[in-house]
Amino acid sequence: EALARLKYLIFQETMLLGMLTGEIGCGKSMVRQTLVKQLPLERFFVVQFENSGFDFTSHLRRLLNTFGLGDYASEKQGIYDLYELVAHCMSQLKKIYGQNLVLLFDEAQDLSLDALRQIKSLTNLNERGEGLLTIVLIGQPELRDLVTRVPAVDQRISLRFHLKPITRDEIEPYLRHRLMAAGFKESRVFSKEACERIFHASRGIPREINRLARLSIQTAGHNGNNKEGIVEAHDVHLVVEDLRRHQNMPAWGSISL
Repeated sequence: EALARLKYLIFQETMLLGMLTGEIGCGKSMVRQTLVKQLPLERFFVVQFENSGFDFTSHLRRLLNTFGLGDYASEKQGIYDLYELVAHCMSQLKKIYGQNLVLLFDEAQDLSLDALRQIKSLTNLNERGEGLLTIVLIGQPELRDLVTRVPAVDQRISLRFHLKPITRDEIEPYLRHRLMAAGFKESRVFSKEACERIFHASRGIPREINRLARLSIQTAGHNGNNKEGIVEAHDVHLVVEDLRRHQNMPAWGSISL
């Protein structure tokens, strides 16, 4: 759903701004990377900012460096000169190559209010004629609060999507898919009870699910007590208890089972 919505936003070419949010580990960066692979190169010129915690001038220089103008941009000290140079590049992209510029800002919750306002100003370049640029802000839930503090940005966000954790019913199919993708042919590795415990301990966050599942498989193998090769709830319990001792994971008593 996230991919479908973001592709719709970008293919429309005139929707200005989009926003993808989600908790840490819910797959935002994976969505971004998959999105880039699915956008046709002949139609879109995509620039990704993996770290948004820089000032607007630094972002402009990074963008111009992607255009092959890094040395020229370094000679231009004024932000107005850099802005106009970006505007010229966008125009040439469309006129010569028929491409729209797509900017993807990951970890966008780290943007300052000033940088967010200035990034918004790039969308004004679309008002010079046809759509030339789409910007997607990608970040943790606090990004939603950040954009509400800049009404001019908030009003221009044409599409929003929030990635939610995996549900209880999705845990077992998710684990099965991951194992099949890795080449494992057996129909079942985790017992129903083990899946239940992984769900509660991970809170449905894919990155945590992956980690707990991998460690539980290793623990079950080391124990050597399970002749059928099935990861049981006890194996997951041992992993979570060990992690709880060494980091700030919630105790089983605070987890609803």
